[in-house]
Amino acid sequence: MPTQSIRRTNLRRVLDDLARNGYSTRESQAVYLGRSVTARRLDAMLDGAEIPAFFAAALEHALFKPRGWLSLPHDADEHESAGTVTLPGGSD
Repeated sequence: MPTQSIRRTNLRRVLDDLARNGYSTRESQAVYLGRSVTARRLDAMLDGAEIPAFFAAALEHALFKPRGWLSLPHDADEHESAGTVTLPGGSD
């Protein structure tokens, strides 16, 4: 699977996880991710625009994920059981 497809799948899962945890708008998701992206750009990336390496690195940093995490395939069960987002205060 191409890197962009993997990143897009993982980004979609991250945003879904954020929505389940109360960050339901793209604007609030962009703020949570450290303002490395705008709400409009998040939508564009979900719709097929390139997900650049610098954004992948910023997202990984914001979510306390290891470098390269966004570019690696993760099965859906892993996302469901562990959650992809660590919220402030240690909640999942």
